[in-house]
Amino acid sequence: MYVEGYRMGELNDSIVAVENLNVSFLSDGQRLPVLRDINMEVRKGERVGIVGESGSGKSTLANAIMGLLDSPPAVHESGAIRFKNEKVGPTLKEGGNRFRGRGVSMVFQEPLVSLNPVYTVGFQLMESLSVKDPGVTQKGRRKEALKRIVRTLADMNIENPEGILEKYPHQLSGGMRQRVAIASALLQEPELLIMDEPTTGLDALVQLKIISLIEKIRRETGVSLLIITHDISVAAQLCDRIYVMYAGRVLESGPAEEIIERPMHPYTKTLMSSIPHGFYDSPDLPVSQGEPPDLRHLPPGCPFQPRCPLSFEKCVSMPPDVTVNDRMVKCWLYAR
Repeated sequence: MYVEGYRMGELNDSIVAVENLNVSFLSDGQRLPVLRDINMEVRKGERVGIVGESGSGKSTLANAIMGLLDSPPAVHESGAIRFKNEKVGPTLKEGGNRFRGRGVSMVFQEPLVSLNPVYTVGFQLMESLSVKDPGVTQKGRRKEALKRIVRTLADMNIENPEGILEKYPHQLSGGMRQRVAIASALLQEPELLIMDEPTTGLDALVQLKIISLIEKIRRETGVSLLIITHDISVAAQLCDRIYVMYAGRVLESGPAEEIIERPMHPYTKTLMSSIPHGFYDSPDLPVSQGEPPDLRHLPPGCPFQPRCPLSFEKCVSMPPDVTVNDRMVKCWLYAR
């Protein structure tokens, strides 16, 4: 697959590249195709978004990159993940263990779950720091480590960062927990930071603050970002490139600005039409008909065809990946 004029992984600035990845989950004797023929890449200093409805496979892809898929139930059917052009393996889990917390860190969707409820914030941040620097917990270095932790919390726009070190996660607001989770990941000095639904469950004002914080992190640290979100408007604000996923497949990818302004795949157009644009002119938002397919009973061909307003007879066979300049779209409308 070609992205912006070159084959993935050919340039030295590739941080993570996913190549023809296929992953299934075992369930009641069946292999459910949760990821199919996934090709994507994050380059140095780049912000990449993976967008799709719940169940599209975007979080599973993030967990595959991190090596967090347990086997069973996960089955690595084929394909590869490369970290800085080095193949991860022999299994996704074993490969992820090699660079998780060193080259790649992840902020999970619900910080209250990812933060341990029985340990203080300060203890957990010290543990996170020790992943990168195991000697930091030694008695003679704790003062230096605490200063670094406080400085990182301050960078997260947390007022009185010293004051939260002795608090437990449940004593913090949702927005504050999200900032602590981001600080925990950044203390490991990753080259790639994966953020799974960084604004979900937060009120509108806190969402804006988190988006502003993410922009600040990228600007000041240069870390590459992989943003997982169901909200394409969040990806539009944060990302340089976007991959649109549905039923375990990438249906469209390309520069964020072009996808937002000129979506090609009917599913991407559906996502864009769901973004509010002036409630006073049109009080009713378009609603996509139907539901995402059951992985046990996938439709033939394009997985979106049962819901697609533009489907025709050819859509019952799987469309190829069609390259249009620096974009990719999997749709027969562009392959005829």
